Amino acid sequence: MKNHKGHLFLVFTFAILLSTASCNQTAAIPTATIAPTATLAPTATAAPTIQPGDSERKLMVNDLERSYLLHIPPGLNSQQPVPVIFAFHGLSESPFQMQRVTEFNNVADLANFLVVYPKGIRGSWNTGEEGPGSAIAQNVDEPAFIRQILADLDTIAIIDPKHIYAVGFSQGGSLVYRLACDMSDTFAAIASVSGPMEYSACQPPQAVSVIHVHGLADTLVPYSGGGSYDLPSVEQGIATWVQLDDCTDSAQVEKPTNIITHTAYASCQAGTAVELYTIGSGRHFWPSEYVPPFSEIIWDFFAMHPKP
Repeated sequence: MKNHKGHLFLVFTFAILLSTASCNQTAAIPTATIAPTATLAPTATAAPTIQPGDSERKLMVNDLERSYLLHIPPGLNSQQPVPVIFAFHGLSESPFQMQRVTEFNNVADLANFLVVYPKGIRGSWNTGEEGPGSAIAQNVDEPAFIRQILADLDTIAIIDPKHIYAVGFSQGGSLVYRLACDMSDTFAAIASVSGPMEYSACQPPQAVSVIHVHGLADTLVPYSGGGSYDLPSVEQGIATWVQLDDCTDSAQVEKPTNIITHTAYASCQAGTAVELYTIGSGRHFWPSEYVPPFSEIIWDFFAMHPKP
């Protein structure tokens, strides 16, 4: 069972290891001064780094123009495989809002991974079930969008295929559940914040680790299900993935604070895990005010659960 200090410690440890590896590759090999008649030994060339910062990238997917916001942390080595997190905004929101409220850029700068903030169709995602938004009405092919983004990222950096993750808020959270079902060969782990598991046609050929965060006082997407779109309960979604990931042991439960309960199923297929954080007073928002912030907790979970 992990605690919050363990989460924060792993974030910093993971960052230090990656930073050390990058430094070892970028350092030039020193050469000694020799006589003029001797043959000069070749010198090592420092590995190039990728230009850091934020940029908006556009691409065509099935004759539809799509875009995403890309964050590249400083000092990223272009010759070293790098993890990537896809971060999906909520309904009627934007990549810039997702970037701002989650502060994943700060975590990425510390731990050296790319962050992709895709843009939904008119602020919406096709979760594969009935619901609000243009993306569902148009039956937009979201997995094709993700594959196009990964192909575009391959022109920028070397993506580590064992460390591709997805996190989403609200409808974006429901989308990442669908991606775990339809793209289990791609995603090692997903995280949903305030977004229930809606996708009923879920038969992933590979196990995917799942972490879910939800406020018990959420009236827009109720923890117990129901609401305007008759949503399933959070516990139904967790039970589904406990079964899909073939988790054999009973849940371990702890209370890191008086309002947060952490439930974890650790003995699952291929080293996967299923975890749930409930926030007693939490409403429909990204829970960034806790220590450590949930963005760090989610990254910690991701880093611990790569593809086998």
